[in-house]
Amino acid sequence: MGVAGKIESYQYIQMIDEETECVFDFETNGIKKGFRLPHQLAVVDINSDKIEVINNRIPSYELPNPTALKATTTEWSKLLKGPSLYEKIFQIRESIIQYDIIWAYNAKYDDEVLQEALVACGLPPFPHRTDDKTICDALAFISLAGKLYPEIIKTPEENQKLETVFNNNFKKDSSIRWHEADGDVEATKKLLLKIRDNIPDLWKQRRQMFSKFARYSLFSNKTKYFYYKHGSKTLSEMLPIREMDRDNYYTINLNTFYQNGGLTKRNLTTLKQGKKPKWLETPWLKTKYIMFDPEWFNIKGNYSNPSDEDLQTIISLIEENLPLEKKWDKKEDEFLEEQIFGFPPNIDRESWDLFHKSMTWEEKISIKFSEKNSKRWALRIIFDNCPELLDTSHYNKMLNSVKERWLSNDPETPYITIPKALNEMDELGEEIELKLFNEYRDYLKDMKEKL
Repeated sequence: MGVAGKIESYQYIQMIDEETECVFDFETNGIKKGFRLPHQLAVVDINSDKIEVINNRIPSYELPNPTALKATTTEWSKLLKGPSLYEKIFQIRESIIQYDIIWAYNAKYDDEVLQEALVACGLPPFPHRTDDKTICDALAFISLAGKLYPEIIKTPEENQKLETVFNNNFKKDSSIRWHEADGDVEATKKLLLKIRDNIPDLWKQRRQMFSKFARYSLFSNKTKYFYYKHGSKTLSEMLPIREMDRDNYYTINLNTFYQNGGLTKRNLTTLKQGKKPKWLETPWLKTKYIMFDPEWFNIKGNYSNPSDEDLQTIISLIEENLPLEKKWDKKEDEFLEEQIFGFPPNIDRESWDLFHKSMTWEEKISIKFSEKNSKRWALRIIFDNCPELLDTSHYNKMLNSVKERWLSNDPETPYITIPKALNEMDELGEEIELKLFNEYRDYLKDMKEKL
C-alpha cells in the first residue's frame, strides 16, 4: 500500500473511532410519570452546528396541561395540531439513538419520556440501551464540574435550573429561547463545550462516569469510588463489598460510616436483625448519578477503608442475615401508561413488527394481538390516527374511556381532566391565561357539553 493509501486508511480508522455526541430535550404535556408525552423534541450535535427540531401533536385522548404550557410558554392549540406522535416516533427515536454519547439536562426525566412515548406507540422502551450507547446527565456533570473546578464553572447551590446555571457562566444571551427544546439544547451544549475546552481531564472521562461497563469494573474489583448526587452536591466515598446481583452491590458509604463512629455494637445488632445500618447502601449501577474512580483525577479521599477484620465481620453478617439478591416490589399498576416493563410481550413481538411495517391503517387494523395490553395500545393508536376505521363497538369503547377520563372529578388523577385544567388556569391567573390559554376555557366547556 502506498503512502496515500496508508493515510486514507488511517483517516478512515480515525473516522470510525470518533464518537458521535448530541444533546436532546423534550417539551412534554405534563410531569407525572407515564402522563408526560412529548410535543416537541430538539437534538443538537455537539461537534457541529446541526440541530433538528421535531414537533407533533399530543394524542387525541389527552388534554393540554395548563401548568406544562406555562412552563414551556406554549399556546394550548399548538398541541392539537400537526402530525401525530405515532407518525413522528420513528424519526424521534432515530434522531436520538444515532449518536454514541447522548446528553440531556436532567437525563432521567427525558430518558423516561422517550421510554413512555415509545411504549405508547407500541415499541420497545429501551432501544438505546445497547453496548455502544451511553446516556449522560448534563445536569449532574455540570454540577460536578462546578464542585471540582469552581473557578471555571459556576453552579449555584440553591438553584441548578438550566437557565440559572447558564446565566451564572455566560453573559445574557437573547438568542436562546428558554423552556423551548431548541433553546435548552443549545444552552446545554454551550455549558458542556465550556467544560470540554477548559477542563479536558474531566471531559475525557465523561462517558466513563455514566457507563455501566465502567461501573461493573469498579464494583467487581471492589474499588473505592466516588458517588455524586447533584441535588445535594454531595460527593460520597463508596466501597462495594458484597455482590447482590449484576446491577446491585452492598456498599459502605464511608462518609456516613465514619461520621457515625464506624462499626458500632448497635450496627452489629442491626445487621443481626436483618436490617441495614445507615451507612450500608445498595446503589443501582444504572442510576443517572455520577460514579467515578478518584484516581482518574488524582483526587485523594478523606476516608480510609475499614479494617480487614471489620470488613469481614460486615460481609459475614450480610451473608447470614440480608438478601443476596435484589427483590423488586411487584405491584399491579393501575394505569396502562405505567406498565412499560416487559413491553411488548414476546407473544406479540411479531404482530407489533408487522403492525409497524404495514403501510396503511387498513393493514394495521387487521393485525391481531394476543396480550391484553397490546390490544389496548393498538386500539389507542388507531383511535388517535384513523378512528373512522374502528367498528362501532371499539370506537364507543374508546369514546367512553375518554369521557370517563376527561370528566373525572378526582383531583389525584395523574392525567389532566377538564375540572383539573379549569382549576389550574384559575390558579395561574388571568395574565397568563390571556397569552397562552386564549379560548382554551371555552374549548374545555364545549368538550364537556359534547361528552
